[in-house]
Formats: sequence, C-alpha cells, structure tokens
Amino acid sequence: MEYNGNVALGVIRNQGKYLIMRRSTSNSSSGKWAFPGGKIRDQETPGEAVKREIREETDLNTEIQNSGKPYQDKGELGLWKIHPFLLTAKSREVRTNQEHDKYIWIDLERLGEMDTLGETKAPERLDLI
Repeated sequence: MEYNGNVALGVIRNQGKYLIMRRSTSNSSSGKWAFPGGKIRDQETPGEAVKREIREETDLNTEIQNSGKPYQDKGELGLWKIHPFLLTAKSREVRTNQEHDKYIWIDLERLGEMDTLGETKAPERLDLI
C-alpha cells in the first residue's frame, strides 16, 4: 500500500472542548471539517510537525499531552498515514490562515454530526472516546 505521505494531526483540548476547523475553498477537501495538522517534513519528527502545523493554522501555543497509534486514512488526494496527538491550549483565540475559513470548539460526541474529512479516528486512537 502506497502512502502519499505522513500527516501529524492535533486534537486540541481547552476547557473540555476540542477544536475542529473547516477547510476553505482554496484547499483540497474544501468544506470538510478536520482537526488541524499537516504533512511531516523530512528531518522533522511527528511531534515537531504537529506543533508547527498548529502554530501555522491556528496561532495557538499548545502542549503535547499524548500521542496515539498511527493509522491510515483516505482523503481527496489519496492515502495518508496519520500520526494523532492530544494537545492542550491555554486559549481559544484562534487565528485561521488561508487553509481554513471557520472553526468551532465542540464536544467530541458531535463529530458524528459533522461532514468530516476521512474517518476521523484520532479521538479513539487517543482514548478520548
């Protein structure tokens, strides 16, 4: 099975709620909701990648609490190996970049109601549900 690459994904918690973001029209899978994250660069660990991607996409300062077992997921651009992380943020003040046009803080039970990108296995891989 050929992967397009490795993705670091951040499930960010603040006051018992979790950040989910909607992909903008300038992005693949536009209109889909997803946890922030992105491709892991060469010479970068998954932990370094998740912190960098979250900073770029949300401007939040986060702390890694836990990591989950990687899994595969299929998106509009093919198959990816996902490395999930649970992080905490001291603030809910998100500043989006061009990759997302909206964000909300939700209870994880609401994920089933959302039009999400892929299967959204990260919360269960992090033992959150």
